[in-house]
Amino acid sequence: MIRYYREANGDYLAIDAATNGFYRRVLGWDHFEGRAAAIAGLAGSVCTTGVSREYLRACCKRVAEDAVPATWRRAIGY
Repeated sequence: MIRYYREANGDYLAIDAATNGFYRRVLGWDHFEGRAAAIAGLAGSVCTTGVSREYLRACCKRVAEDAVPATWRRAIGY
């Protein structure tokens, strides 16, 4: 399941909630695979990265897919 978030700096990111089990089992981390901007504010710089649950709680707000601008949805690719 893909979940969308808005970061405190205004960027958007998406995480694949189904990947948490892998991160926990293999690495022992409470992380998710996600797609986020590598350069703040630049939707074209989106990359795949690990995103911690702690970061999501502290620096992000969950948003509906419809709330994510089309530019960011295309860049995120989910």
